Amino acid sequence: MADDHLERAILLAAQAFDGRVDRQGHPYMAHAVRVMLAVDGDDLRTVAILHDVFEWGTITLREFVSAKFPKRVIDAVDAMTKREGESIAEHVERLRASELAATVKIADLRDNALAWRLEAMPSPAQRRELVAMYRETAQLLGTSLDEICGRKVT
Repeated sequence: MADDHLERAILLAAQAFDGRVDRQGHPYMAHAVRVMLAVDGDDLRTVAILHDVFEWGTITLREFVSAKFPKRVIDAVDAMTKREGESIAEHVERLRASELAATVKIADLRDNALAWRLEAMPSPAQRRELVAMYRETAQLLGTSLDEICGRKVT
């Protein structure tokens, strides 16, 4: 019997992101789904759909733990979750320790840097700040934002 953790993750993410919107005012679940569809395999897709449930969603640790995901998924979602006061370098160091998390982070960066999403940012200053953060994260992952996106990101 196949593991149903991807299906459970989608339902949990839908609950966590219900009513939540991203910086551009779009349903947050749309970002999570795009990231999920950008990776292959149940484990990667499970991590992808859940990657922001703590930072942008309303899910509690108790609800997450009660869903009984495999340890490799729990560890990767934990690695994807930036801790309060944690620098980008510290966060990426934790990300790099999980192949699942590092792979999903690249898909997350690609989605965050979509031209239409960047152009819809509320202010040019916020756009510049986020692009700088995405560039730093990509560099710490051993690549570049332009390479991840397949185009020059401005």
